Amino acid sequence: MLAAFQGFAQTSPQKIAPFQIRLVNGQQYTSSQLAAGPVVLIYFSPDCEHCQDFTKDLVKNYNVVANKQVVMVTFQAMDMLKPFVNQYRLGTYPNFKVGTEGTSYLVQRYYQIRSFPYIAIYDKKGNLVRTFEGEQPHAEIFKALKQI
Repeated sequence: MLAAFQGFAQTSPQKIAPFQIRLVNGQQYTSSQLAAGPVVLIYFSPDCEHCQDFTKDLVKNYNVVANKQVVMVTFQAMDMLKPFVNQYRLGTYPNFKVGTEGTSYLVQRYYQIRSFPYIAIYDKKGNLVRTFEGEQPHAEIFKALKQI
């Protein structure tokens, strides 16, 4: 599936993807519902080990995202997403929105994502600050998060 994107030049869109996800509680959540302020978009797969490691570390270092909106998007089905959300207790964080875009792959195509997790960090004006793709040093990601 992801091999189809390899011919594209890597460009980072400056604004957040116009996402539409279904949250684990069944509600729809879209990019237009984001409040003003910094946003961290994380594209992941519940069965990806790097994604699991990063999520575990992110929860442990919650202070770096406590004042930011965190949107976690996957393409996987709800039956894979719910156990992931429960395992990391993501529903207990009011600033976290975790959902699936299903097979629209809109977010995946928008960012031309080839490996997970993909993290896009936006400042309070909604401008892209930095992206990380695939396995990256968590300390470096947290440092970038602290700066916005």
